[in-house]
Amino acid sequence: MKPTILLTRPREDAEKLAATLTSHGLEASYVVAPVMEIVALDLEIEPTGYSGVVLTSRYAVPIAARTFADMTAYCVGGATSTAAEAAGLKTVSANGTADDLVALLMRENISPLAHLHGTHTAGDVAARLTDAGLLTRSFAVYDQKEVPWPRATQAQIDAAHSFIVPVYSPRSATLVGARLAKSAANMTLVAISSAAAQAWNGPQPTKTIIAERPDGDAMREAIASQFT
Repeated sequence: MKPTILLTRPREDAEKLAATLTSHGLEASYVVAPVMEIVALDLEIEPTGYSGVVLTSRYAVPIAARTFADMTAYCVGGATSTAAEAAGLKTVSANGTADDLVALLMRENISPLAHLHGTHTAGDVAARLTDAGLLTRSFAVYDQKEVPWPRATQAQIDAAHSFIVPVYSPRSATLVGARLAKSAANMTLVAISSAAAQAWNGPQPTKTIIAERPDGDAMREAIASQFT
């Protein structure tokens, strides 16, 4: 029997993940059930006075490219860095977590900085850098708006007896866990980080897998490891 994978990322990301897994020969029943959509905020930022821009998500890249085109973008990981480069920005990647990004910027000793992020963010990047003497101003440039599941999607989820549930952030873990609170299905939780796993508030998973690295490739590998 094919495994059922519940994909709760924003729709474009969920559909790309399903296509990528399928292209690698991982046949499954994919339930695309976004719990969030990304909504750009109408925000104008005065770019003068900054020495660099800090990016902890690729969703902040469009406004970074528009506003800070001539500055180096310091990126949390590969996906963000790749998106920023594709938008024409010069990048430096920490290839890791918010902790790795903070450590990188402290070594570079660059300020002032502008941190572009979503309305829901983790890691306290700007506050930690400012406390360390690197003045950093924080700008929420997009919202991660919660969206409901359509009835048809909810029916698919209710009918499943087991799931692989990938979660890519603490917030998505909390949102998905709450929606599955009454589910009796067996669940394998695949989390991008320990923080995401700890934020899970749904039924006790049969198994919890934490990706070796907090990035998309490691998550795909972790999901693939559950195919038998």
